[in-house]
Amino acid sequence: WFLNRVMNHITAPKSSRRTASFPVCMQRWGVISPLMVVVVALLSGCAASAAGIQAAAPPAVDVAGSPTVTGVIQPLAAYEPISPLPTPTATPEAAEEQVNVVINTQGLRANLRNGPGTNFAIVAKANPGDVFPLVGQNEGGTWFQLALPSSGNDEEVETAWISADLVRTAGEGEIPVVEASTEVLLMSGLNAQWTVDWTCNSERCQIRECSAEVNATVNREPANNFLPVEHTVTWADECFSTDAWTFEVNEYTGEERTGEAEENFLYSYWLGTEPGQANGVFPLDATTGVAVYCSGPHSVEIEEGGGWTTIYEGNTCHDVGTGLLVYMNYTKRWLYTGDYDGKTYNRAYFGDSEKLEQKLATVENVPLELLKKSK
Repeated sequence: WFLNRVMNHITAPKSSRRTASFPVCMQRWGVISPLMVVVVALLSGCAASAAGIQAAAPPAVDVAGSPTVTGVIQPLAAYEPISPLPTPTATPEAAEEQVNVVINTQGLRANLRNGPGTNFAIVAKANPGDVFPLVGQNEGGTWFQLALPSSGNDEEVETAWISADLVRTAGEGEIPVVEASTEVLLMSGLNAQWTVDWTCNSERCQIRECSAEVNATVNREPANNFLPVEHTVTWADECFSTDAWTFEVNEYTGEERTGEAEENFLYSYWLGTEPGQANGVFPLDATTGVAVYCSGPHSVEIEEGGGWTTIYEGNTCHDVGTGLLVYMNYTKRWLYTGDYDGKTYNRAYFGDSEKLEQKLATVENVPLELLKKSK
């Protein structure tokens, strides 16, 4: 399973022109992928020796800098929350025989979740010393349900759960056992769509640019708390073949099951709740944006054989609430290490590259951290 097995239409950098077996090698599937890198076995004859390289190698050129998110991601200061969570107070008014919980994490913020367990989504954070009215506990007494601060309306009081190990109780009174909420982070009606723009910077490209749509949908019920999220990639004008794959994503935490993103930024569609602190905004339209955590530059390398290495360098931005991929870019380059015509090359770059940019376009049934543009 992988995102886009795009046909490698580049006949290779000038320094890699080989023997008669070379055209066969170029018919392999490449490893271009807005999601991940899959090492595809080279066909017979691809590991030709340096002695089989026929044309003279051109001078290597300097590798350009990694792509950035400049011009796409906007500053947080230009936006404001649509419906901010009220800030907890350290001295709430307590009813008679009201038991409170005091956050007791010794300098660390505590996670408030929508259920009694770490498999439930994080809905808010609490600071050490914050006090909340205690609503109840789970059957084992290992998790407490607390009331979040009132927003000043007449709606039902919102609640959250916290591990009993992270708090101390204050006050006297009976703590009732309450049933856990069945609320989940990601639902079966989930749907998301990204746009992809791909370009190839090489005079040997048969296709110089192409665009695509990546769709993620859930058409089956979850199994063991994991949603089967089906992804489909469709390229415009049939530039490349349509492809599809499925990720299993935890419906409570939003994390992809295999954890591949920890090793490879190209796998990073589903990182789970709170992937990092918000450091920018991805605009969805003229007035609304998504609070994102952007990181990078990241780098991934793949040994292709015959002295060639492909290197991917890029950045990712994820929604800070669910960890859903919102934006990604990368540049792919070919580097050569080996001897040819009396010269020794060490990760030489000859100017051929590919670029990809992927942006979230639409989303349904995913609770993104939305912001509105300040006036």
